[in-house]
Amino acid sequence: AALVQGAYGASPTMQRYMKAQTVATGGDTGALGGMNQAVLEINPTHPIIKDLDRMLKSGEKESKETEDFAMLMYEVASMTSGYEVQDMSGFAKRVMKMMNEGIEDDAQDAVIEEESSSKDDDADDDEAPAVEAEVVE
Repeated sequence: AALVQGAYGASPTMQRYMKAQTVATGGDTGALGGMNQAVLEINPTHPIIKDLDRMLKSGEKESKETEDFAMLMYEVASMTSGYEVQDMSGFAKRVMKMMNEGIEDDAQDAVIEEESSSKDDDADDDEAPAVEAEVVE
């Protein structure tokens, strides 16, 4: 996903410059808001968009997870297109939540893998005869 401007739209850098100039001269920054609007372009075949579509179609439209997922996609598109994220604290919380979920999934997978390997080790111990080391002088 990406935020793009029309052919004659101002870039994010130019918008920041114009806002700074308006503030410095004591002008009204509210007039700059409608100057031009960016458009969110998505690739409908991307796995992230497919996941979001699945969440919406499965009735999870009002869930906090769906809202966080969509907001995170929009904020990442904003950042990669040169715009500033308005709610940096909320963005950080969403990223940390996603990272924590990934860590929990990895930890759970490691526990399952460890349990299965210990069962395999126990099975191997039952089948193989014990061998004692012989000291040769």
